[in-house]
Amino acid sequence: MPSSITGYKLLDSGEGRKLEQFGDVIIDRPSSLSSWKRRQPAELWQRADAVYTPPDRWEYHGSIRSTWSAAIAGVLMRLELMSNGQVGLFPEHALYLPSIASAAAKLRAMKDRELKILNLFAYTGLATSFCAAMGGAQVTHVDLAKRAIEWAKLNSQANAAAPDSIRWIVDDALAFMAREQRKRSLYDIIIIDPPSFSRVSKNNTWTLDEKAPDIVRLVLGVLEAHAGIVFFTNHSSASTSDVARNIALDLFDDHNVEISIQSLALEEESSSRRLPAGSLIVLSHGM
Repeated sequence: MPSSITGYKLLDSGEGRKLEQFGDVIIDRPSSLSSWKRRQPAELWQRADAVYTPPDRWEYHGSIRSTWSAAIAGVLMRLELMSNGQVGLFPEHALYLPSIASAAAKLRAMKDRELKILNLFAYTGLATSFCAAMGGAQVTHVDLAKRAIEWAKLNSQANAAAPDSIRWIVDDALAFMAREQRKRSLYDIIIIDPPSFSRVSKNNTWTLDEKAPDIVRLVLGVLEAHAGIVFFTNHSSASTSDVARNIALDLFDDHNVEISIQSLALEEESSSRRLPAGSLIVLSHGM
């Protein structure tokens, strides 16, 4: 995977903070993993357009507005300074977009038809807009949050996605996969970014550590049996990656399946230090 992302820079990190640039906007916000010292001078940190202080306060410097747009890895994204400190994009997901494009090209050559791509826990649709722009694919975007779906639709429109290239589903990803499995609906490429903790309803919550086996079985149950690939991101414990790997090996009886576990980390602009951001499990079958 590439170590840099066009449109995004990790300018510096340390002492519990990270300094990032999205397009033309620089933000300073907490990072619990940044236990090392900062490398860059204080003057650079003082150039931040906005500084976040938990639990819900942004301090604005200059003429920045709460929303702006930035082309991240070639995908135009609408970003927003939200009260929880997020901006509507987790930049590490841009690292594996080229791998998705390579897999899609290989599958199209093998199958000579339009591909079916499933994006689960799809949030504001970075991967959805990217896949729709590739052409030759029908993308199904699934997220339980209606606001995230509406945000993703705006992003797809900004990237001139054909209206019929994306199917929008407001639903629990696990329930959706279970229904698709019963209907024998299969997908060539599955992109899934499950949260470490999910609240489906008032009485239905789960953690990724406890739900990982069920999620992996559901994903593999809707993957094309002859040739398909899964991009599974994990921001929970390291064991989740090995759980996914072992279940896949059991299902496919160790035959004709390739599984790699890769680090998702953001490299600083002016050093070789990397800020951990989870891991990526790539599972391909029959390719």
